[in-house]
Amino acid sequence: MEKLHSKDIDLGLDRFQALLSRLGNPQDQLPPVIHVAGTNAKGSTIAFLQSFFETVGYRVHSFTSPHLVRPHECINLKGHEIDEETFSSLLQEVIQANEGAPLTVFEAISATAFLAFSRIKAHVILLETGLGGTGDTTNVVKAPALSVLTPISYDHQEFLGDTLGEIASQKAGILKKNVPCVMAKQDEEAYQAIRERIKELEIDWYREGREWFVKKAGKQMVFEGWDGDSVWPRPNLAGDHQINNAGLALACIEVLKDQFNLPREAITNAMGSVYWPGRLERVEPDPFLKDSFELWLDGGHNEAAAQALRTQIKKWNDRPLYIIHGMMKRKNSKAFLQKIAGLADHVYCVPIPDQPAKKPEKLAGQVQEAGGLATACEDLQLAFDLIKAERDKPARVLLCGSLYLLGAFYDLQGCA
Repeated sequence: MEKLHSKDIDLGLDRFQALLSRLGNPQDQLPPVIHVAGTNAKGSTIAFLQSFFETVGYRVHSFTSPHLVRPHECINLKGHEIDEETFSSLLQEVIQANEGAPLTVFEAISATAFLAFSRIKAHVILLETGLGGTGDTTNVVKAPALSVLTPISYDHQEFLGDTLGEIASQKAGILKKNVPCVMAKQDEEAYQAIRERIKELEIDWYREGREWFVKKAGKQMVFEGWDGDSVWPRPNLAGDHQINNAGLALACIEVLKDQFNLPREAITNAMGSVYWPGRLERVEPDPFLKDSFELWLDGGHNEAAAQALRTQIKKWNDRPLYIIHGMMKRKNSKAFLQKIAGLADHVYCVPIPDQPAKKPEKLAGQVQEAGGLATACEDLQLAFDLIKAERDKPARVLLCGSLYLLGAFYDLQGCA
C-alpha cells in the first residue's frame, strides 16, 4: 500500500470519496455514529463511551488511530480488534476497488473500517478523526448522531495552520447541520473559531464551563449538567485530566439519553473498568526493571499533553523519577521537554525504530536547555539497562513522547 502514494499524509476527500463510491458507499450504511475530533483526549473519550455502552450490552464498533503495534488495532468490532482474516479480506477488496490510484495507508485502513462497519451489525459507532477534521477520512459520514470536540491545542501545524484559530476551524469541520455538538473547554482563540462554525450551521452545542461542568471531589467526581447534578466514582484511568474526559463522555450520554438506555448503575460500573492503553498506563509486571521500580507509559506528544504529564509528575514526590523519551521529527520536542525535563532526576533519550524520529543527541541537548540531566541512548533496551544498572533506590520510570515509542516498547516487551 505504501507504494500507492508518495506521502503518508495527504488531506482531502475527493480521492477517498471516489474510492468509497466504487465500494458502494459503505459510510452511508451505518448505525448511529458519534464523531470525535480534537487534539488531545479523543481516544480516552472514546474509551469512556465504549465502556459506558458495552457495560449495558450495546454492540459497539470503533475506529481510532494511530495503532501501537498492529494496524488491526484501529478497527474494533463489537469490543474486539478486527481479526486477521476479516482485515485481510476487506483490505484486499479496498485495494482492488482502488485500481492502483494514489491512496495513503490511512485512507486504505479507513475504507476497510467503513466496509467492516457496514457489514457487521452494531448499535453505535465511535469514530475518531485521524488528523484535523475538514479533510479527514472520517468526515465522509453525512449525518452522525453527535459531534464531539475534545480540547484543541497546537499540533500538526504543517497541515492544519499556524494559529490556534486555524487549527480549531479544521477540527470544527466535522460539525454538521442538525447534529448537536458536545465540546470540552477550549482556549479563547479556538472557542471563537468553533463559535463561528456553530453560528453558520445553527446547531445546538453543549459546552464545558457553560452548559456543563465537571470537578473532582475526593475519591469521586461531580458532573453538573443541564438536567441536574450527579456524583460518580473517579475513573479507572490515571491523571486528573481523565476526570475532564469522563465529564465530556457523560455530557455526550446526556445529549443522547433519548436514543440509548444507559442506567446509572451501568455507567458507575463502567467508570471502574474503562481501559485505554498508553495513556498514563502502569505496566505490571515490568520485565525490564527491578521489582522496586514502577513503570508508566504515556503516548502524549504535544505541549498540552506535556502539561497534563507535568501535573501528574508533581504529585509523584515519593521516589526519584527517570524519563525515557523519544519523539517524531514532526513534533515540537522542545516545547514538550520544557514542561517536564526539569522535574525528572534524569532523562534517557532514545530513537524510535523504523520511524522518522529525532536523534537522541538532539533530544538530550533540549533536555539540558530545559534544565535537566540527559543521556542519549542508541536504543530503548539500553535505556532500561542503564537505569537498572545505575539506579539503586526504588524509582519511577516514565516512558513518553510518542505513541510509536510505546509501540516499540510493546514490541520489546513481547520479546522479553
